[in-house]
Amino acid sequence: MKKTITILTLLIGASSLTIAQTADEIINKNIAAMGGLDKLNSIKTIYQEDSINGSGIKIPVKLWKVDKKSQRVEFTLMGMTGYQIQRTDSGWAFAPFQGQTKPEPMTADEIKKGKDDLYITDAFVNYKERGYKVSYEGKDDAEGSEGYKIKVTISDSMSKTYYIDPDTYYVMQVKDKVTENGKVEEATEIRSNYKKTSDGYIFPMEMSNSGMGDLKTYVLKVNAPIDDKIFSPSVKIAGK
Repeated sequence: MKKTITILTLLIGASSLTIAQTADEIINKNIAAMGGLDKLNSIKTIYQEDSINGSGIKIPVKLWKVDKKSQRVEFTLMGMTGYQIQRTDSGWAFAPFQGQTKPEPMTADEIKKGKDDLYITDAFVNYKERGYKVSYEGKDDAEGSEGYKIKVTISDSMSKTYYIDPDTYYVMQVKDKVTENGKVEEATEIRSNYKKTSDGYIFPMEMSNSGMGDLKTYVLKVNAPIDDKIFSPSVKIAGK
């Protein structure tokens, strides 16, 4: 009996090791497809100009992001420009088309939930340094195509599941799951039309989000200088 238990223990341990290796293997192939870890880690800032098409309405969007530190998203609707700013320890939201007359500070929970969004790279890149856990969940359907499922557990209440194309190793789909006060919130993002910039960085130029609509990127600048002042709610940006 002891011998049988020992064999089973070894088999279970070997199985767990195989799953861990498979997850890392898929992650490493994605990183290689995106230009390599050094290339990804060299991205310090991003500036984007996008357009969101939701319910037939096109909304211009601009994004400024400093890796791991701050981001500002601006969106224009009905001739008015709103924004959301997030830093590691603070944040503000301003939506004048919803009747707001001044920026409102984000709550501590909102800041905590949005911290992973401050990273430019996906959650599985350098996941050990971030303190996240990953697991390989097998293959599953992602909008009609089969993909490898990599689940990233960010915290007890937050996870991201990535569907990675077995041919290109690009991310096809991401499912976010957040549990708060016993309520589960889920969102799905589909990525497509990957392009390489003139300086060798690869990004999806089209996305579809279950809560936002279809987004297309028209301008993308990597490592352009960004003034830290724009991450203040008192600063208005014009002509950028």
